[in-house]
Amino acid sequence: MFSSLEEVREGLRSTGYIADSIATTTVFLAAKLHKPVLLEGPAGSGKTQLAYAAAEAAGTSVERLQCYEGINEEKAIGKFDEPLQRLCVELKAKSANVDWESLQTELHSQQFFSAGPLLRALQCERPCVLLIDELDKVDHAFEAQSFKRACSCFGLGRYLYYFTGTWVDLDDRKRPKTIPKLPDWATPEGSWRGLRPYAESASMPSRRTTTGNNGNINGHDSRNGASDQSASFVHEIEQMERQLGKRMYRGLLKAVARAWNPKDIREPEVQQKVLVHMRTAERGLRRLDVALDKIGPEPLTQVLRSLKLQSLTQVDNLQTLHQIVLALEAVAQERAVKQ
Repeated sequence: MFSSLEEVREGLRSTGYIADSIATTTVFLAAKLHKPVLLEGPAGSGKTQLAYAAAEAAGTSVERLQCYEGINEEKAIGKFDEPLQRLCVELKAKSANVDWESLQTELHSQQFFSAGPLLRALQCERPCVLLIDELDKVDHAFEAQSFKRACSCFGLGRYLYYFTGTWVDLDDRKRPKTIPKLPDWATPEGSWRGLRPYAESASMPSRRTTTGNNGNINGHDSRNGASDQSASFVHEIEQMERQLGKRMYRGLLKAVARAWNPKDIREPEVQQKVLVHMRTAERGLRRLDVALDKIGPEPLTQVLRSLKLQSLTQVDNLQTLHQIVLALEAVAQERAVKQ
């Protein structure tokens, strides 16, 4: 979009947008590297106007997605025009010779699809500026798989999903610039020592299903099956509060599902993920009990003090529990060697 930093500076100036060197450099590098720009600031600080100014300076257009609580994939990506599809079917049905298979293909083509801003941005003949406004107002339900795939085309995945993971920057040829160090739980030695918070539990119910003669899953209504599975997950999650304690239980619910009550979680996939994390915490607490039986409570007090915690009941996340367990197991191993 821009050949030089000076071109960006002059282009923004010609639109009447006053930008400092940081803003102009950021716009230039983002365009050069095909990376998104994440802007934060109070209302009226020029966030939205910068997108329009950059588009005008580059001689291109702006596709704007205005986010709000309750927005869905249809608003972002688009949807089929059902009245137009029905009209087409009615007109074609008047003909004596109707190729219904071809008609079905035609009805699901792009000519019957009303594109949203994300799809329009993808279909632009030349690069445009995609403006996603008020991104922080998007709720959890909007993070559907289709929206994730669309956003990944613009490199927005790291802003929408797992923030604390390891991200590897790629060069112009899509090769890693650096090779990250594996976390302890991902190494052979750490596989038996770490808590492995993202591993699938062997005791988790299988997601495979069979289809009966009537086309329904397992011979029953698939909606009832999904409802029963969701109710089962909720029941298992609720049982974990007694095992983990209220602080850890609430902490995992908030961190994984952004909910205080498991009944507020609607997606079975999220319920399953919460249950995996809680079972991981339960295994960690069992390992902690084994270590305490070997070394006594005094080392635990020292470890908690180093983490600025008064008691174990204040632990509300897997990372802290992981640190405590590994520290106590290290003490137990050191004492075993001395004996």
